[in-house]
Amino acid sequence: MKKLLEGNVATVNQLIEAEDKYPYQLWLKGKANNWDPTNINMENDIRQWKADNVLSDDERLLVKRILGFFSATESLVQNNLMLAVLRYVTDGGCRQYLARQIFEESLHNGTMEVCVKAYSLDKDEVANAFKNIPSIKAKDDFLMSVTTDLFRKDFDITTIEGKQEFIRNVFAFYIICEGVFFYSGFAMALALGRQNKLTGLCDQIRYTLRDESLHIEFGTYLLNRLKDEYPEAWTEAFENELFSMLQTAINLEIAYAQDALPNGILGLTAEMFIDYMQFIGNRRLTKLRMKGRFASDKNPFPWLSETADMQSVGAFFERHERNYQTGTVVDDL
Repeated sequence: MKKLLEGNVATVNQLIEAEDKYPYQLWLKGKANNWDPTNINMENDIRQWKADNVLSDDERLLVKRILGFFSATESLVQNNLMLAVLRYVTDGGCRQYLARQIFEESLHNGTMEVCVKAYSLDKDEVANAFKNIPSIKAKDDFLMSVTTDLFRKDFDITTIEGKQEFIRNVFAFYIICEGVFFYSGFAMALALGRQNKLTGLCDQIRYTLRDESLHIEFGTYLLNRLKDEYPEAWTEAFENELFSMLQTAINLEIAYAQDALPNGILGLTAEMFIDYMQFIGNRRLTKLRMKGRFASDKNPFPWLSETADMQSVGAFFERHERNYQTGTVVDDL
């Protein structure tokens, strides 16, 4: 089987020529989660947001933090796919899935637009949260510090250093950004939905979470294949570097939870996210066959998997104008 990073990106990469069918199976799963953020009913959300006695100030702050982080970072993920990953991964099956993922990232950006309009938020405040909110800025700054411009003229994917640089970018966006940074926001939004608050936002997050679970599965596949095909690049020292990146990311996410949940609401406290983020980190490390581990392996939110499963919520489809297909149950929480 041709290696993942070998071949001319300018040639035709056909799905029918793909030797490994696993990415194709992920593409099929992605198609089964078809949805459109503009078709999710936000009327109840609008009523609740306008009411004076439904949402607390802390809950409104939480929503602004969630949307503020996702609004910029979803765009960063999409840019990375188009400008870096798609440029160098030449496998036809992988490129098929990457095309689907890029489309899904555009849906997630659409969710931000729908929610900002529904809640009549200041769009500049939300869009610039990555510049103006320290806990969000710290996460985005970290992503920018560990990723690089793979479009520059002197980048050479054929060298060991070039492969390590590419792997570092894939790890940063799939494992750290989508696999860690997004998950506290998912937990916070789904906690609102458990209280029958902002159920439209909760439904948007359910669909997004299903997409993201497959994104992480695909990113893990890419990294494991790169690890197996280019062992000269995946050295012990390099793996230690990746673990250190993940450790920093988890600390940043805990700080973000402390900012978004200053007083504890909806059965959530910032302290709970210490365990949760380490739990999530360990799941990522296990699937990547990496040696490092974090101290806590406790999931303080056992209800998340059930809440994320749209098929377990009987009234879910009643809130939609049409029936969507749904993918498999999320097992990533």
